[in-house]
Amino acid sequence: MLKRIVSVPVVALSLILPMFSGSQAAKQPTTVDSGTIACRALEAHTDDELKVTVIVFHQRDEAQRSQLAALLREHSGAMVEVQSGDAAWRRARLLRLKSCFGRGLLMLAAPAPFSDRAEFMLRVPPK
Repeated sequence: MLKRIVSVPVVALSLILPMFSGSQAAKQPTTVDSGTIACRALEAHTDDELKVTVIVFHQRDEAQRSQLAALLREHSGAMVEVQSGDAAWRRARLLRLKSCFGRGLLMLAAPAPFSDRAEFMLRVPPK
């Protein structure tokens, strides 16, 4: 009898726990691979005369803050790739904003489909 009483809560927990673990998985950063960082534009400005789009950005997910900080330190001035909603990877120049901790600056050839608060993926292309 005691065995049955103990087994009922165990069975109930085994049915409920997967639901919670699934919700935890949904909170994890959405990335294509470990070298790709999900980002969010804070500001986007396009100059049609100079044919350039400039984007001030930071990481989209708090869990990738240190990964973005390392990428900004190691690759400031380098060419990177960004992917926005149109699914095409575009080349961009990456710069670390020294006066704004954890923020980066991207320069892309205009026109580029970016607006304030736009989300995009950032990666350093393989050599």
